[in-house]
Amino acid sequence: MRSWGVWCASAALAVATSARADTCPVPDGGDARLAAIDAKARIDFLHRNFDSQAHYARLWKWWWVGIGTATFASSVGQAIGWAAVGDEKTREANVVDNVIVSGFSAVTPIFAVLFALRVEKDAPAVDELLRQTNGGAAGSCEVLARMEELFQKDADEEAFNTGVLAHATAILGVGAMVAILAIEAAVATDPDVRDAHWINAATNGVGGLILTEAQVLSTPTGAIGAYRNYLKGDLPPAPKVSFSVVPLVATPGIAFKLSF
Repeated sequence: MRSWGVWCASAALAVATSARADTCPVPDGGDARLAAIDAKARIDFLHRNFDSQAHYARLWKWWWVGIGTATFASSVGQAIGWAAVGDEKTREANVVDNVIVSGFSAVTPIFAVLFALRVEKDAPAVDELLRQTNGGAAGSCEVLARMEELFQKDADEEAFNTGVLAHATAILGVGAMVAILAIEAAVATDPDVRDAHWINAATNGVGGLILTEAQVLSTPTGAIGAYRNYLKGDLPPAPKVSFSVVPLVATPGIAFKLSF
């Protein structure tokens, strides 16, 4: 009886130990609630957010490559059009202005590619890390610390890319383009040529400001909020979405049901 009792106590202790949460230290600024959450849940939360932010970052990059390329092509096309069939008096002014605008337009797709968000590279790196560690089971705290380090950097980058400096840079870039066109207008002696330069400066200035601000404002920012919630220990589970086809009883037919 004594040996049976010892065995039962040992088994109960083993079950309790296996059920205990595998907790890990928290990063700087982390709440005590985060420390009490199982490491697997923390890894899963960060992994989901890496994937979602990388997906949005890729979409954002290629959308702005397309928009910037289209804007560049439009400016080049207008320059060619003015050179071919433009009014003789204002032809040169419009050709020069559109060439200048096309040069500034090329910045948008180049910027989107050269300064692609780092989460695009971090997400595959995290996938590989989890693959090598059996989903983080091997050395969960070390895996988690590395994921936290990368995600914090991604959140900091998003905050920088949507901060005051980013908006100021966008405005200064457009301002530089408008200033060049305005100088051309100021030194022009012919009234028609001067008006053409001013019209180009105004229209391209407004359009350029809208585009550059839209690029900044549409920059992914999900990592900022996700990391802030993570530090507070607020880790909502992944949404469960299901789609089904339900037959109607009262009247013949079917209904589509979306649950989440």
